[in-house]
Amino acid sequence: MAEGRGSYAKAVRASKSSKESFLEQRFNTLVDLAHDAFLETDAEGLVTEWNSRAEEMFGWSRDEVIGRSIATFLIPERYAERFTEQLRAAHSLGSAAAGRTPERELKVMHRDGHEMEVAGAAYAVGTNGSFRIGGFLRDLSEQRAGEEALANAYLHDSLTGLPNRTMFTYRLAYVLSAYQAVPGMVAIAVLDLDRFKEINDGMGHEAGDEVLVTVASRLAEVGSEAEVMARLGGDEFLVLFEGRGAEDKAVAFAERVVEVLSVPVTVGDSEVFLGASIGIASSTGTVTEATTLLSNADAAMYQAKRNGGNCHQVFGEAMRVQVLDRMTTEHSLHRALERCELRVFYQPVVDISGDKAIGVEALIRWQHPEQGLVPPDRFIPVAEESGLIVPIGAWVLQEACHQLKLWQAKRFGRDGGAMEVNLSARQIDHPEIVGTVERILADTGLAPSNLTLEITETALMNDAESALSVLQALKELGVMLAIDDFGTGYSSLSYLQRFPLDILKVDKSFVDGLGSGEGSEIVAAVINLAHSLGLQVIAEGVETEAQWEELRKLHCDFAQGYLFSRPVPATELVEKFPLRLGA
Repeated sequence: MAEGRGSYAKAVRASKSSKESFLEQRFNTLVDLAHDAFLETDAEGLVTEWNSRAEEMFGWSRDEVIGRSIATFLIPERYAERFTEQLRAAHSLGSAAAGRTPERELKVMHRDGHEMEVAGAAYAVGTNGSFRIGGFLRDLSEQRAGEEALANAYLHDSLTGLPNRTMFTYRLAYVLSAYQAVPGMVAIAVLDLDRFKEINDGMGHEAGDEVLVTVASRLAEVGSEAEVMARLGGDEFLVLFEGRGAEDKAVAFAERVVEVLSVPVTVGDSEVFLGASIGIASSTGTVTEATTLLSNADAAMYQAKRNGGNCHQVFGEAMRVQVLDRMTTEHSLHRALERCELRVFYQPVVDISGDKAIGVEALIRWQHPEQGLVPPDRFIPVAEESGLIVPIGAWVLQEACHQLKLWQAKRFGRDGGAMEVNLSARQIDHPEIVGTVERILADTGLAPSNLTLEITETALMNDAESALSVLQALKELGVMLAIDDFGTGYSSLSYLQRFPLDILKVDKSFVDGLGSGEGSEIVAAVINLAHSLGLQVIAEGVETEAQWEELRKLHCDFAQGYLFSRPVPATELVEKFPLRLGA
């Protein structure tokens, strides 16, 4: 019986030993698979555990460190004595020291001699000879490198490697705060490439990206005095200057940019010619906020574009007044439609051989309740930039078509005559333009052949392929199409042949010289060109009998101008001018 009990005891011990061996093996496997370094020491600081990750992180193999004092190779010399004291203190506390300590950061030594920053929580277990202290440590340098990479990705443009708008804005806010008491110490330049859309559309986005990378490189070459140079997005860049003479630095930079961008960029087998519109704004006693400074520079950049592009413009007091005026105008224009402040005036288009009106052009006017009649050149550009030209243009088209139907009902037009209505570049680009024209014709009952839509030469050439498809769709509705202000843009005659046009309108600037021995050759050439393409010709801005006589000699088809009538309301036109539309 005793022998049986002894065998049972041996079996229990063997089973227990086997279980402990299995648990230890599983523990060691899990520790070795851990992403962080694991190490453990006894009460004397001698290493008892050291996993694979610890070997990789610190450069010491397990065989080299087991049984070795950790203070002699891992703890920097200046911390070694303190570490040993803390270890002894923990051991002397015995079971009272057991448990997990809060996570802390500390410096350790790599085998190659450089210091590393690590972090982790320690544990203490056991007493006396079984006392152990250890824990998992992670490399903070790797973590911080990852955080820095993430921050760089967040704060830098992935295409050019330049800082992005977020980083630029942070830096701008900082320098504005630093120089708040000293006006003129901060300046920014906003740079926008001219006609970059044509490169993207014509050559593809990959070619566009290649151009942007080249531009970024050239900007870096001439922007050595810049504090920060960033890519805002698309083809727009931001540059920050600080310190005394900040605005002068920005102006010098802008001048160099125009110079370096004059050298064409080679993309594949093609050369791309670039220009840039640059707006510059500086901090003042009242302009100390980043958003205001950016807005001012943006306004200056758009003014540079209106000046023809490939130049710079500095934001000043005069421009500030202009910006405020444009903002006020835009705000009032939003309400002008709903308050019925907009008017349509009409100017007759006359047969060149007599005084019979073959049609009228509809021209918008704004009867402001406080400012009176606002000139078109003051509010039309604002409507264009803000996008308000789309609803306003649709309203003009509706009113004009309705008016012609009224005249036809009163037998002024005998169901004939033409109503000419301008379409802006913004309207041409709008996806609903064809549907809008079709709906208005249906609503008013006007025959499509009585409607002539005028598109400026610049609007047609801005995106010729897109404009061509829109004009073809409009032509399928049955309307007439005219190219307005011909000769003032940069027409390609090959495109002129492709557009489904019916009428060419000669710009007033060419008509002005007629009758005084100047300009007749150009007008004659334009009329001959139009007739060779099967187009009828309307001369705009006719003001004198001599001009009218010259146009008759040149076989122009129709004329329009103050000689016959200024643009006037519908009722006044009927009273002043014998409207025999289509007679």
